[in-house]
Amino acid sequence: MLALAGKAVELAVARIESLPGENAWDGEFQEGLERILLEKPPEEGRPAEEVLQRAVEDILPMTTRLDHPRCFGFVPSEPTWPGVVADFLASAWNVNACTWLVASGPSQVELVVLDWFRRWLGYPESSGGLLTSGGSAASIDAFVAAREAAGNPERPSVYMSDQSHGAQARAAMIVGVRQDAIRQIPTDGTFRLDMGALTRAVAEDREAGFRPMAVCANAGTSSTGAIDPLHAMADLCQAEDTWLHVDAAYGGFAAITEKGGELLSGIERADSVGLDPHKWLFQPYEVGCLLVKDARTLESAFAFRPTVLQDTVWGANHPNLDDRGLQLSRSFRALKIWMSIQTFGLSAFRRAVSKGMELARRAEEYVQESRTLELLAPASLGIVCMRVNPEGAGLEDDTLEGVNREVLARLFWDDRAFVSSTSLRGTFSLRLCIINHSTGWDDVRETLEAMERFGEAALAA
Repeated sequence: MLALAGKAVELAVARIESLPGENAWDGEFQEGLERILLEKPPEEGRPAEEVLQRAVEDILPMTTRLDHPRCFGFVPSEPTWPGVVADFLASAWNVNACTWLVASGPSQVELVVLDWFRRWLGYPESSGGLLTSGGSAASIDAFVAAREAAGNPERPSVYMSDQSHGAQARAAMIVGVRQDAIRQIPTDGTFRLDMGALTRAVAEDREAGFRPMAVCANAGTSSTGAIDPLHAMADLCQAEDTWLHVDAAYGGFAAITEKGGELLSGIERADSVGLDPHKWLFQPYEVGCLLVKDARTLESAFAFRPTVLQDTVWGANHPNLDDRGLQLSRSFRALKIWMSIQTFGLSAFRRAVSKGMELARRAEEYVQESRTLELLAPASLGIVCMRVNPEGAGLEDDTLEGVNREVLARLFWDDRAFVSSTSLRGTFSLRLCIINHSTGWDDVRETLEAMERFGEAALAA
C-alpha cells in the first residue's frame, strides 16, 4: 500500500505540474475506448502498480481537465491538494458520517464547516444543514422541507426563473410537483427574474386553487452568473407565506469577499440555500451543501427511527446528520474543506475568489473594446458571455450562429482552452466561466484572441 500510494502521489504531482502545457480537454469515442477497456474481469490479479499505470494512461486522461488554467467551460474548479489528501484519508479510515454514534469526530467537523458557511452567508445560529453529493441532492432536500413546511399540499406550485438550472425543476418534480405547476418566470434584460411576472404568477395560481410551495432564486445562474433580486423575492415570500430557496451552488462562495457579499445581499433571508464547495471553494468532487434557516425543518421531514439504528440512542441528544437529508450512508465530505481552510487560511480563498471576479471584469472590457467580439451579457461573478460578430458585418443571426459554432469547434479541437456555450433567449453564446485559482490574465486574453482569430477565419471561409 505504501509503494502504490507513493507512486500514485508522484503521478498526481507530475500531472499537476505538466497541466498548463497540455490541452484542457481530451476524449475518445466509445468504440475506441471499448477496444481498450471492454473485457471480462480477470480471474487472477496483476501487480497493483501495473493496474495503476493502466488507469493513469488509458482512463484518467480521457476527460475534460476541469482544473486546467484554461478550462472555462461549464463551472470548472481546481481542487486544493490538502482536499485531495483528505479524500484519501476519509476513504482509508472508512468513515460513514451518518450518526453521532458511528462518527462523532467527523460529525463535529461537519458541524464546524457548516457553521463557517452560515456565518459567511449571515445566517442565524438557529440554522443548520448538511453536506451533500452536490447541488441536485441539496435541492431535493430543500424542496422536501418546503413541501412539509407548506403542509404537504395537494396542488403545490413552484416558481423559478427561465435561467434556473434544470436541477431545480427536477427536484421539484421528484418531491411531487407536477411539471405543469413548475412555473418558469421570464427574466429582464440582464437575465434577472422579473418580479412583476412572479407576483402575477403567484396571484393567478392562488386564484386557480394552487398552493405556492416554494420560490427558487438564483445567486449566480450557470449561464450568465446573474443574481436575482433577492430582497424583493424575500419580501414576496414573506407576504405569501412561501418558502424561499436560493440556488447558490456556483455563486454562493463569493460571499466570503467584500464585493461578493454586497452582490449577494438578501441571501441571508432565504429559508434554504444550496452551495457547491466543489465549485468556487476549490474542493475535489463531490461535495455540495444545504443550509436551512431553521435546522428543525429538515429533521422534522427526514428523521426516522428504524430498529436497525436503535443503538444510535447513545447520540440522541447530538446531531445525527442522516436525519437531515436523503442519505443514510454518507462519506466524510467535510474533512477536505476543513483541511484546506486550516492549511491555507480563509484569506487565500478570498483572494482566489476575488481574482476570478476581476478576471471576468477584464474579459468584459476586452470584449467591449474588440472589433470582432460582441458582449451578450454583462460579466457577473466569474462569468462573461459573448459571440463573434464583427463591427459592420451586418450578418443574420443564423449565419452568426454557424460562425460561432465553428469557433467553438475550433477551440475544442485546435486550442489548449476549453470553452462551452449557452443559449441566451435563442442567441448562441460563447461563455467563459473564470474561477480556477491558477488561471491568469494571459490564459483569458489568449483564449479571447483565439476566438477572434478563429472567428475571422470562419468568416473568411
